[in-house]
Amino acid sequence: MLAFLVGIGAFSLTSLTGSSSLCWSQEKAAEQERTPEQLLDHDMDKAASRLYRSALKLYDEKAYWKAARELIILLDYYPAFSQADGVLCHLGESMCEMTMYKSAAKMFRFLLTKYPQSKYLPRALFGLQRVYYQTENYGESLKIFSGVLARFPDDDIIDGARYHAGMAYYHQRDYDNTIATLNKVRARSEYFDHSLYTVGLAYLKKKWSPRPWPRCASCSPCRSFGPNSVTPSTTPT
Repeated sequence: MLAFLVGIGAFSLTSLTGSSSLCWSQEKAAEQERTPEQLLDHDMDKAASRLYRSALKLYDEKAYWKAARELIILLDYYPAFSQADGVLCHLGESMCEMTMYKSAAKMFRFLLTKYPQSKYLPRALFGLQRVYYQTENYGESLKIFSGVLARFPDDDIIDGARYHAGMAYYHQRDYDNTIATLNKVRARSEYFDHSLYTVGLAYLKKKWSPRPWPRCASCSPCRSFGPNSVTPSTTPT
């Protein structure tokens, strides 16, 4: 019995070793078949991937300046990087966070033009919508929103897009569309509370609501809305 078990163990070890050797040999052979240019591209893509991961970590930590610096290096030194669309998107968003709106818009437009099938398309359109909103070009911001709504109505960015569209309508004093648009921001969204607040202001501006709006009856800013209430001194931006 012992001899049998030893034999099985030896067979298994030999099989595994042989299998590993075969895989290694196949990988080595495939590598040898590559041209020098292909090997260089492969090595550069690996190096770019490491730098990209580092930049994304900085981005997640909201260190946008440092993230942007590494993303720019990626674009300069690795223009053929396989994830260049992601680089452009995160660079545009980083610049947007740093209020570098013209540069951000260039990144988003380049992404939309060069990578029309990219998975980052919704974020690039939303980025452009935000840029136009922040620079008070509300008409263009709303045009972009129409495109987002038509093409990506179920994407993760839709609540942010609706919020910025609602705010654009608010600044245009179009309170009907403000209410209609912000009313669709979902409760789980980070934009929900600000949307409620702005809807309350829009109702107040229209002098429609002597009672609290049903969706936010428990919201303290909205509880005070009515014919005898005082208009809040601040509005969300």
